[in-house]
Amino acid sequence: MIIITLSQKSKYLYKIPPLLKIGSNPISILTQREVYKMVLIVSTSSFPLSKAKAVAKKYIEISKKFPMDRSLEKSILRLATRVYKDRIETISITEVKEGKYEELMKRIIAQNLLYEDIEGMKFKSDTYFSGVEALPMVGLQMPE
Repeated sequence: MIIITLSQKSKYLYKIPPLLKIGSNPISILTQREVYKMVLIVSTSSFPLSKAKAVAKKYIEISKKFPMDRSLEKSILRLATRVYKDRIETISITEVKEGKYEELMKRIIAQNLLYEDIEGMKFKSDTYFSGVEALPMVGLQMPE
């Protein structure tokens, strides 16, 4: 797993998993020139309860600045929230258009950086294969 720290001042770490080539045996790590197909990005964030209004305002501002780009993504779950202990947690799930993973991740990171003035804000973006994509990696197929 590759960990990217955006700046020394930044508190954000982004974990980008190595990309796996489907259909190879053994599974090989992709080079930058090979085409890859990722399925889902699950993004989560959390922040102190005391920052809820500031985060909500910033979310609306960022949503206007970065409207959904249907050439990169398909929203599965735009936003869901919950309160857990002394923090609010959010989740969003996005299906990545084929060949658009790197471009979409750069966009997600750019959006997250706009929250940097809100103390206690934390982010995480994880990449998932669907069962249809993942099972052939071990020589199986998804049941119907």
